[in-house]
Amino acid sequence: MIEIKGLDEITRRMAQFPREMDAVNETTMQASLTVIHESIPAYPTVDNPTRTGTLGRTLGSGMQGGNMGTPDIYEVKKLGGGVEGRFGTKLEYADYVIGESQTWFHYRWFLLKNIAKEAEGRIIKLWDTAAEKMAKFLDGKGL
Repeated sequence: MIEIKGLDEITRRMAQFPREMDAVNETTMQASLTVIHESIPAYPTVDNPTRTGTLGRTLGSGMQGGNMGTPDIYEVKKLGGGVEGRFGTKLEYADYVIGESQTWFHYRWFLLKNIAKEAEGRIIKLWDTAAEKMAKFLDGKGL
């Protein structure tokens, strides 16, 4: 989980303009999810012809990497004056492969929390830019 902090003041000031704030939040969260999606590595290769690629497909990634589709969980939800984004897979065994319960024989796989951690700096920059955009908007209103 990535939590963006330090936006309380700009959020309070933007409360007068909920449509504009919601639009910036939605756009920035969509961009944040895109950063995570683009960070998912290619499906790990092994000499096992029975592998199906299901987990990779449910994360929107293919055996050669890159975005191959939409992940099972890819949503943006308004929460009060803020926004929440969710990214992941609904696959029942995913936690044993890429989650907190990763088993030793899935060592070739990444951990989803590490992907998020590696993307955190880029995501924070997106939110910094969004805050600057909102501040410029408010300055233009004389607030």
